Amino acid sequence: MLARFSFFVIFLRLQLGLAKNNYDIAIKSLNCQVIAKSYVNSLECLLVRQRTAVVSAKFSLNQTIEHFDVLATFDLMKKDKSRMNIADIKMDGCKYLGSMYQNNIVGKLFKRLKSVSNLPANCPVLKGKLYEIRNYTFISDEFPPGAPQAKWQVRLKMLKSSELVADISIEGAVVYNT
Repeated sequence: MLARFSFFVIFLRLQLGLAKNNYDIAIKSLNCQVIAKSYVNSLECLLVRQRTAVVSAKFSLNQTIEHFDVLATFDLMKKDKSRMNIADIKMDGCKYLGSMYQNNIVGKLFKRLKSVSNLPANCPVLKGKLYEIRNYTFISDEFPPGAPQAKWQVRLKMLKSSELVADISIEGAVVYNT
C-alpha cells in the first residue's frame, strides 16, 4: 500500500511539474552584435554567472520600431564540434512581446524575462529609451525533465523588414548534478 502511494505521489509531482530537475543550465559564452547601426544605438550583453547561468543585457534604439521578427536557431554541438540543428523558429517579435507564445517553452521563459526587465508589453519599441534585462537566471525546472547532457548553441537574429539588425549568440550546456 505504501509503495503504491509513493508511486502515486511521484507520478503526480511529475505530471504537475513539481519535480525538480537534477541539472543546471550553464552558459559558456554570450555575444551580442549590432549589425544595423541605423536602428540600434547600443547593445550590451553580460554573462554574470556561468553555472546556473545569469545574464544581463541593455539596448537602446535610434528609431522607433513598429514591427520586428526574431529568427531563433537551436543547435546541439557534437563531440566532433559539428552542429546538429534541432530547431529553426521564426517569431513575430511584437506578438512575442505580447506573450502570444505563452503556452510553450518559449513563452514560459519570456514570462519570467518580463519580470526582470522593462521590455515593452507590445510594439512599438521606442527610440531613445534604455531597455534592460537585469540578472535573468536560467532555471532548469522551466525546462523539460530528463534533458540530455549536451552542449548547445542558440543564435537569435533580430530582423526589421528582413534586414538583420542584431545578432545574439549563446553557447551553453546541460550539466547534471552528480
